Amino acid sequence: MNRKLKVAALSILIGTLVLFIGNGASSLLAQDAGTGTNQATGDNTKAKPEGLVTDWLNDFEESEDWRADATCPLGETKIRKYPGKPRPTKDGQPVNENNEVGKEFADKTEPDENGISHENKYVLGVKSHFTDRGFDRVEVFPPNEYIIRGKAKEVKVWVLGRKFRHTLYVKLRDYRGHIHKLKIGRLDFWGWREMSVIIPGWLPQSSNYAVMDKNLHFVSFFVECDKFEAPGPFYFYLDQFRVVTDLSEFTGDENIKDNW
Repeated sequence: MNRKLKVAALSILIGTLVLFIGNGASSLLAQDAGTGTNQATGDNTKAKPEGLVTDWLNDFEESEDWRADATCPLGETKIRKYPGKPRPTKDGQPVNENNEVGKEFADKTEPDENGISHENKYVLGVKSHFTDRGFDRVEVFPPNEYIIRGKAKEVKVWVLGRKFRHTLYVKLRDYRGHIHKLKIGRLDFWGWREMSVIIPGWLPQSSNYAVMDKNLHFVSFFVECDKFEAPGPFYFYLDQFRVVTDLSEFTGDENIKDNW
C-alpha cells in the first residue's frame, strides 16, 4: 500500500514539474516572439515623407541616355557625361552646399527624404551651335518624361554658365496634355549657380480638395539664343536637378481616389 502511494505521489510531482516548466517555456517564447516582432517593426517601419519635401529627379550620375536637339543645322549638338560637381565661389573662396565659405561640395550628398544619398561625381554637359540670333535654341531631353509626385512648388538645378546671355527654360506637361514653358533665367554669369523657378498657381495640378491623378510631367530643359549675342558654339552644364513638392495632399487613403 505504501509503495502504491509513493508511486502515485511521485507521478503527481513529476506531472506538476512538467506542467510548470512547459508554461514557463511558453511564456518565454511568447516574450521572445513579441520582442522580435517589435524589433522588426521598429527597424523596418519607415516614416513616409509628407508635407513640403525636395525630390531629386536626377543627379546626372547616369546621364548617358539623355539627348539634345538643336534648331540650328550647323555645328554639332550633343550631350556628355562629364566628370565634375558644382564648385560655386564667394569672394574667390569655394562654397559648399551649406553655403560655408572655404569648403567645397562633398562627393556624396546627405540622404534625401527617401533615404537615398546621391553621388556627386558627374554633371551633364551640353554642346550646341547658334547661328540665327533670337531664333535658335537647343533642347535637352531625358530618356522619358519624369512624373513629379505631389504638388510641385519649385524647380531647382545647378548650372555652369559661360557668360552668354542665352536664357534657360523648363518645359512641363500638365495632366491635360498642355505644355507649359517656364523661364528659369539667363546664363549671363561665370561659374556655377543654383537656379530655380517657382511653379505658378495657375498651372493645373492636383486638386486641393480631393486625391486625383493630376501630376505634372517634366519634359525637357531648353536654352533660347539671345538676339544680341554673337553666333557660334555654346556650352552649358547641369547638375542636381530637384523639385520642391508638397505631399500633404497625398497622405490619406491611397487606394481610394476621386478619379472615377
